[in-house]
Amino acid sequence: MIEKIFKYSFFALLLTLFGCREIPVKKDDLLADDVRLYQRTPAWTLAKAVDDQNINEINRQVLEEKIPVDFKEKKFGLTLLMYAVITNKIHSVQRLLELRADPNLPNDSLTDSGMNAVIFACDVPNVSPQILRLLLKYGGNPNSMECGRNFDIEGDWTPARRSALSYAIPLFGKFDKVKILVEMGADVNRCEDGQNSPLMDAIVLDRMDVALYLLEHGADYHCKYKIYDPSFGEDGHYVDILYMLRQCIYPLDSQEYKDKLKVVKFLKDRGLDYLKSPIPEYVIDVIKKQIKPKNNAELQYYLKRY
Repeated sequence: MIEKIFKYSFFALLLTLFGCREIPVKKDDLLADDVRLYQRTPAWTLAKAVDDQNINEINRQVLEEKIPVDFKEKKFGLTLLMYAVITNKIHSVQRLLELRADPNLPNDSLTDSGMNAVIFACDVPNVSPQILRLLLKYGGNPNSMECGRNFDIEGDWTPARRSALSYAIPLFGKFDKVKILVEMGADVNRCEDGQNSPLMDAIVLDRMDVALYLLEHGADYHCKYKIYDPSFGEDGHYVDILYMLRQCIYPLDSQEYKDKLKVVKFLKDRGLDYLKSPIPEYVIDVIKKQIKPKNNAELQYYLKRY
């Protein structure tokens, strides 16, 4: 009896996993990690093989059925390699690359940001760093950059030009993908069309450890950054790295603060003295709200050290 129950449960699970994707769906609401994007296309069987990491069927579809290995679905313009990357299917990624899938081919650049498989590997947090290594091993460009466009905050189209390196900077945790890109030749200073440099992105994301790593690997600490502050007018103004660091506010007993001190020392050793740089007035107000000093003495103590 128990054996029968197990068998029925197993078949029910298979039906759930594989049967649901066969039901025809409208693709308007599907996300990039949904294999059903490839329904009703010549690559549907290949897409399912990629999803299942069925290497034999991938081989058959590409080599015998002659399904284009770089076939794109229409909603996002995702190739099967991009889909395999986004869904962290490392065995499918490797086989598609062996079958000459192009890791540098962008997705839709007319109505999307024009990202390639390398950028997707850097952007999606749960994608294994080993997948990024595979993409670079098979010709992926460590200096990959978006080539499409996005909507800005006012709803207008604007060029999308973020680099793979900027996308690789995580909000928290290890930054293995940053290290892999740099080891494989990524330009730590590359940015275009007024986009933030990777160093700027690291500072904005409060990743002082990543900022230090980039500085140690050649990031330009003399670079100016454009910020928008109503007190300086609508067009924004340019500030240096010391100004940016003044906006990084952490408790004095935090790891972020300890990492920030390492950045401060790196810059001081090269002639940029953070502690002598002015503190923007509005930053003091932010400190009062975030750190909550009990009195002026505590505030002054913090200001001398942060």
